[in-house]
Amino acid sequence: MEQALFISKADNVKYFMEDFSRLYFGTEFCERLIPTIEDIKEILGFVQKKCLEFTLVTPYVTNRGLEKLEKILEFVAGEKVKTEIVFNDWGVLHLIHEQFPGHVPVMGRLLNKLKRGPRIMNIIDKVPGPTRDFYQGSCLDVPELCEFLKMMGVYRVEFDNLLQGTNLDATDTDIKKTLYMPFAFVSTTRFCLSAHADSAERPDYVGIFPCGRECRKYTFQLENPVMPVPLIRKGNAVFFLNENIPDSVHKGQVDRIVVEPEIPV
Repeated sequence: MEQALFISKADNVKYFMEDFSRLYFGTEFCERLIPTIEDIKEILGFVQKKCLEFTLVTPYVTNRGLEKLEKILEFVAGEKVKTEIVFNDWGVLHLIHEQFPGHVPVMGRLLNKLKRGPRIMNIIDKVPGPTRDFYQGSCLDVPELCEFLKMMGVYRVEFDNLLQGTNLDATDTDIKKTLYMPFAFVSTTRFCLSAHADSAERPDYVGIFPCGRECRKYTFQLENPVMPVPLIRKGNAVFFLNENIPDSVHKGQVDRIVVEPEIPV
C-alpha cells in the first residue's frame, strides 16, 4: 500500500514521516490558492532530497486560472521530475493531454461523482438493496466514462472515504484507486464565506470581497440534528471527518492512501 502525504502549504512539510513515499502538493478548491512557482520549486527540492514521488494537485479554474496552471505545468516539465497532475477540471485534463503529455494525469475527487452527504446514514439501513448499491456507487461504474479516461491516459482516480462506504467491486480494474483520509470532501462553491470573516465592524455583512486568504486562518464547525457527524467548513469547501478504514482497503481495491494531516485548503 503506497502512502502519500497531502499538504497545501510549503510549511507543512513538517508533517512528513518516513512512511510516506509520495508527496501531494497543491489545492483542489480555489484558483486563488494555486501555489507560486517559488513554492513548487521549494517543494521539488524537498521531494528530490527525500527521494519521493511527486503529485501536483490542481483545482477547478477560470480561464485566468488555466493560464496560471499552464505556466506552472511548463515549469514542472522543465524540472525533469516525473509528476502526476491531479485535475479537478476537464479543461485542465485537456491542457495536460494536448500540451504536457509527459505528465501523468489523475482524476481528482471533485470529478468523481459520489453520494457524499452524511445524511445518507439516516436512511442507508432502511432502503432497498438496489438503492443502497446506488448510494455506494461511483462514476467509475459507468463503462463509457472509464473508456474515455483511458483514452485520455488517465489510469488513476481519487476517492473520498464516505460514511456509507464505496462499492468498487464492479469498477474497471485497469484504473487504480486512491483513498483520501481522514477528511472527506462534501461540496464546494466559488463563493467563499470565509472572505471578510475577520472584519469586526461588519460581522453580518455577506458579499464578494477581495481575497485575503482568510480560509487559511479560520475553520468553522457546522452542526445540525439531521447530520450524523459535524460538518467542517474551510474556505469555500465543506468536509467531514472519517477515520474508519473502509472495506475497499481490506479487499485490496485501493492501492494508495493519501493522508491529510490538515484540511488541504
